[in-house]
Order: sequence, then C-alpha cells, then structure tokens
Amino acid sequence: MHTYLPHLLSDLEVLIEQPPPGPYVEVPPHLEEMPWVAELAQAPFTTLEEITGIALEALPPFFEFTMDELALLADAFRRLFDALNMAVVDLPEEYPDDAWVDQVICHWNEPIQYLPQAGCDLEWCSGDYDTCPYGEDCLYCGPDASDPEDEKMPVPFVGGLFNDDGTRIDPLKVPISELCLRCKSYLSDDWEDNILCTLTRNDQKDDDEFECGAFEEGEESNGP
Repeated sequence: MHTYLPHLLSDLEVLIEQPPPGPYVEVPPHLEEMPWVAELAQAPFTTLEEITGIALEALPPFFEFTMDELALLADAFRRLFDALNMAVVDLPEEYPDDAWVDQVICHWNEPIQYLPQAGCDLEWCSGDYDTCPYGEDCLYCGPDASDPEDEKMPVPFVGGLFNDDGTRIDPLKVPISELCLRCKSYLSDDWEDNILCTLTRNDQKDDDEFECGAFEEGEESNGP
C-alpha cells in the first residue's frame, strides 16, 4: 500500500465524520427563514485545500496508487463531497475511480464556495471537447452527447451575461451588497429584474461603495 494512503484516508474520515463549519454570515431579519440565501450571498470563495486543511502538495498523483487503492480513495472523496454538501453535477455516470481521483486532485485548489446549508454544485465540463476533462465520456460535449434539439436531454446553457470585453459574467461570483439584501427586488420572481440587478452589481463590483437608483426597502426589513 502507498505509504501515505492510510494517513490520507484517516484525515478524510475525520472530515467526513465532522465536516468543517461553514463561514460566519450575518443573516438579515427578512432572511431569517432562509439563512441559506444569506450564506450564498456572503460566503467567500475558498478551496478544498483551505476547507480540509490538506495541502495539494500532500496529495500524491493518482498514478502512484494501485487500482485497489484508488477505489478506497475514490470512495473516501465521494463521501467527503457528500459530507461537505457538494456535488459535481455534470459527472458522467459510472465514472472510473482513477479518473475521479485525478479530477478531485486537479480541482483541489480551484475557487469554490463552501455552502453547508445551501449546497454547492460544481461543473467540471469545459464545454469544449478538446479541453473537457471527461473526454469521450462527457454527456455535454463528447461524441455521444445528446442532440441539443432533444428536449428530453438538458444541455448546458450557452447564452448568459457578458462584460463589454466579451468575457462571461458568472452570477455566483458577483458580490451581493447589504443594500441588495435589503431591497424588495432581491430574489424577485421577475427574471428581467434579476438580470438588471446582476448587471448593476457587476458594474460596481470593484467600487468601494455600492449605489442603486432602483433600490426600494423591503417590507420585511423595515423596523416597527
């Protein structure tokens, strides 16, 4: 057995039995019944290395393990993700243990949000067959991917919001200010309002102060 594997499996079991606490977030009064919303809005981006305390350098490359060892490590990683309330939502079915371990290690220092209450959905498909880590197994960009016109098979959203330079805007990475959390339009059922709010926040993401001409105090956030 790999000399480091027993120690690694032991560390993972501790994390699985006692997952690290989530980051402290301040829940506004009008979100007391939905604390996960405040968590989603305020939780900083982090990495699996920071969450687990296991340095990337301490993880041996997957090819140093035997297939039996990879099966043990793959099972531990899967249970760790469950314990952390994380899921790789685009992972192909029956994905091989060695490939799964490789992908976990490759993404060990990728920025993610640790959201024990809300849950974190990860997507590792790049959308490009030449660079996708799943290769031919990918359900979205592989050779056996479903026809985009087949309504029975969901396909990745190819549209989205973009900056003036053409780069895509990731709504989950756009900071949400305290003003937004107090606004009656926050999490509106109107998708157009949500888009406008996201664009407004994105335009001011690097500013010291956030201003919004459309702000209206939410009823539940008002005092007596």
